[in-house]
Amino acid sequence: MSDSAEVLDFAQAAERRKHEKREEKVGEIRDQFNRAFNPSSKPTPVKDFLRKKKAKKKR
Repeated sequence: MSDSAEVLDFAQAAERRKHEKREEKVGEIRDQFNRAFNPSSKPTPVKDFLRKKKAKKKR
């Protein structure tokens, strides 16, 4: 094979593409876990509603 920069090795290109897809999936899963296990960033509409309702009753 030629050592030219224009020549592509299909096996390497396919492996690189697979690796990039895997890294993308890992990143998405990591973000999903961070959202799930980070309570400060999770929206809590029901808890907020109940707190407001309880505060209103106390007045």
